[in-house]
This record gives sequence, structure tokens and C-alpha cells, in this order.
Amino acid sequence: MGQAVSADSSSSRRLSQPRPLAPQACVPAKAAKDTDTELMRVFKSFDADADGRISASEIQKLRRCTTAEAKEMVAAVDSDGDGFISIEEFGALLDDGESDALRMAFQEYDENGDGMITAEELFRALRRVLPDEDLTVEKCSEMIAGVDKDGDGLISFDEFKAMMETKSS
Repeated sequence: MGQAVSADSSSSRRLSQPRPLAPQACVPAKAAKDTDTELMRVFKSFDADADGRISASEIQKLRRCTTAEAKEMVAAVDSDGDGFISIEEFGALLDDGESDALRMAFQEYDENGDGMITAEELFRALRRVLPDEDLTVEKCSEMIAGVDKDGDGLISFDEFKAMMETKSS
């Protein structure tokens, strides 16, 4: 956290120590609910065994990094020292829009690694996380339209980051 993230997809990036979070802005109840829902969706994409916490082995599988790198990533955000990333720790991490975790979350949706999330990629990612949800590619296109600042029908990393910063506020 607090470390600038480049656009490369290197798995050897490291997380720096957490910095104090900025005071949270007041948000309407619906926005807070949307924040919780989006945060949970992203969290679930990392929590492969659905035990409510992200382990180093889950990070290692997702990032295809070494065990030591995965443990270091977890340790950098594990504020309670239990060896896992909880939803609260994950949310605090996403409050810093320049974190590796945010980049990793984006990459989970950006299947082909082109730096953009299409409606089809969003649909497939959300189906993995929410298999019982009534989702269509058309609904995913509508979701994208809500955050697509440049109107290209895709979500760039900057748009994803802005969406998460807004939802974390």
C-alpha cells in the first residue's frame, strides 16, 4: 500500500507497509450496500475455498508466485496477525487505490490481460463468484456503462480503480 503500481503483470511485485487510511466520506445507504456487494464479489474471487479469508496458498495459485512471495503479500495486509486476509483487511487494502491487491483484483476480471475488462469477461468472472446469480452479458454491459468514463464499452484499470475508490468511500 502506498506503492505505485505499474501496468505490468509481474508476479514479483511486493506490498509495502499499510499507511493510515483517510477519513471515510459519508455515503448514502444504497451506496454503502453497493460498496459491500462489490467488495464481497472481489473478495470472493480471491477466496477460492469460500472460508471467508484469503490464504497465502490462494494468493499463490491466483498470482502464480512463490510461496514466500504469497506469504509476504498476506503478511503486508494481515493486521490481526492470523496469517490470513479477512474481508475487513481486504477492504482496508482496497481503500488505497494504488495497491497490488487492486491490480490483482483487476487482473482476475481481465482474463486476456489486455488491460481492459469486457462485458464477456465480467460475466465469466461474476459467474465464477456468484454462480446462482441471474446474470447475463447484457446486464454486465449495463454495469460497465455505469463506470465507463470514456464511453468505449470497456473498463480500464483507471476506471476500475476509480470505481473501487468511490465504492470504498
